[in-house]
Amino acid sequence: MKKTRLFLIDIDLSYLEYTAHYLSSTRDIEVVGYITDASQAVKQIAHAQPDCVVLGLAQRSCYGLDLLRKLRAISPRTAFILWTAFSSNTVLHLSLETGADMFLCKPVPMEQLHKCILETTISKRKMIWERLAADEEATSPSPTSRIHYGLIDAGILPRMFGFACLSESLYLLLKDNRLLCNLRRNLYPQVAQALRTTPENVERNMRTAIRRARGDDALSSMTNRQFLSFMLQKLTTNPDEAPLSA
Repeated sequence: MKKTRLFLIDIDLSYLEYTAHYLSSTRDIEVVGYITDASQAVKQIAHAQPDCVVLGLAQRSCYGLDLLRKLRAISPRTAFILWTAFSSNTVLHLSLETGADMFLCKPVPMEQLHKCILETTISKRKMIWERLAADEEATSPSPTSRIHYGLIDAGILPRMFGFACLSESLYLLLKDNRLLCNLRRNLYPQVAQALRTTPENVERNMRTAIRRARGDDALSSMTNRQFLSFMLQKLTTNPDEAPLSA
C-alpha cells in the first residue's frame, strides 16, 4: 500500500520530533520532512511535493496563514491541515478561507492526528479527481459534478471532509433512494467504506458541514436526512441544470 507522504512545520522542535517519530512508525504515513523555520518551508515543500502538510499557525518568520497561501500556490494538490493552540471562530473562518483543508486545536492526540491526516488526504484526492472529471464534462455535467455544484451552491465548503461525505451519499442515493430510509444501517456504512473511515465519522462530519452551510439559515438547521432529501429532490427535479439553486 502506498504511504501518505507527510511534511510537518511548527516552531516547537521537540513536538515536531515526537510527532514525526510517532507517525513514521505507522504503516500508512511516511514523514518526508519537518522544519521549524518557515522561511525555508516553501523551498522544501516545492521539492518534496508531499501529499499532506501539517503546519502551525504560529511561525517565527511569518504568519501561518501567509505561509499557507504561499504553499497552496506551489502545491495545489497537497492537503493542508492547520493546527494551533489559539483557537477561535475567527481563526477557524480565516483558516478555511485561506485554504486549509482541516483545522485542529492543540494538543492533538497522536491517534486523532494520524486519522485526520489520512482522511483529509483521501478527501482532497477525491475532490481533485472529481473536479477534473467535472471540468471535462462541463458541457454535459455528470451526476458527480452536478452534486458538487449543488453542494457548493447550498453553501457547503468543499474543503471540509463532510463535503466528500455528502457528495458520496448523494451519489449513492441517486442510484438507490431507499438508502435514505435508514441512514445508520444503510447509507453511512457504504459511504464510510468508500471514503475509508467509520460510519460514525461520516455522520458527524456531514452534520458539521451542514451546520456550517453559508448563506441559508434554513439549510444549516436541517438534519442530515432532511438535507439529503432536499438535495436529492433538487437533483432529480432539475436533472439538466447546474449549478442547482436552493
